[in-house]
Amino acid sequence: MSTAIRYLDAPEFADDQLTASINVPPYKTGRPAQLGIFTDTPIHTTYVRLGIEEDELTVIPARERGGESNLNMRGGRKGVTFDIPHFPLDDAITPSDIQNLNAWGEQGIMLGLEDVYNSKLELMRSKHDLTHSYLDWGALNGQVLDGEGKLLLDLWSTFDLTETSFAIPLDVATTVISEHNRKAKARLRKELRGTEAKGVRVLAGANFFDTYVSHPNVREELRAYKGEGANPGRDDIEDVFTFSGWTLERIDEEYAVRQPNGTLIRKPAVNPDEALMIPMGTPFFKRYIAPPDTLSEANRRPDNKVFVSTETLPHDKGKEVHTESNVLPICVRPQLMIRLTIGDDG
Repeated sequence: MSTAIRYLDAPEFADDQLTASINVPPYKTGRPAQLGIFTDTPIHTTYVRLGIEEDELTVIPARERGGESNLNMRGGRKGVTFDIPHFPLDDAITPSDIQNLNAWGEQGIMLGLEDVYNSKLELMRSKHDLTHSYLDWGALNGQVLDGEGKLLLDLWSTFDLTETSFAIPLDVATTVISEHNRKAKARLRKELRGTEAKGVRVLAGANFFDTYVSHPNVREELRAYKGEGANPGRDDIEDVFTFSGWTLERIDEEYAVRQPNGTLIRKPAVNPDEALMIPMGTPFFKRYIAPPDTLSEANRRPDNKVFVSTETLPHDKGKEVHTESNVLPICVRPQLMIRLTIGDDG
């Protein structure tokens, strides 16, 4: 009679089946994922090599060694290679996870093991998703950090670019807010260079959002507006507000970042006094996905974002469950990420 732990080797629990299972739920953790800002871009290497031309990052084509080279970009400045970060996460299915499954017969064992696997995979997937969300927010700020605060990518310093910023005098009661909206959008259109966008989203810190929606000029301009949607002239605006050509959204997301001394601090996705202005539906926000660290998948563009492999533990102790993801989100036209601040526009 087969024991419950022997059923872990069933075809239903093969690595490819588990990989397919962990990738079934759509990636919807964090507002960048929910809004679809970044587009998944599988690559066959564990690195991406980027150059810069007219302030746009471009992927440099591979060439035969010793053959024709690519032209240098931006005043002879060579491209830069970035390793795609590797995020492994391990767990195990042990005898304590499957204790007493034999009492339900063979069918019950298989259903029970499926529940055990699903529970493990759901938890591990959620941690990968949270990691990817944290990377997304870092990319929108031009600086991608890992969970320990280590800088993985700084677009501004690496390519000698200046972050685009725009100040709005929200602290002045007489400011005509719609004029500043139009100026900021004009700057964004200039950076788009004719590329179509499906609207503008402003991801705002709490103080920026509250100051904006409560500004006397905004409330006055919309006081008599009869259209549908939230209106600060008559409604309590909680999180999303559309006015004068853009949609402003309050962002309250925070992440626990481990410090060198082992303690955790909470880090906001967006500075409370700032906002990030992003064009929607453009091809410039990419999430590069590299192959997993396995022989079978080496040098192949991956079909999945998270990979699962298992290995039998010694002494009949169960199955080790290894998961990994290899992702790096980047905006290849960084000037499209405009930082809005409260203050004098100069």
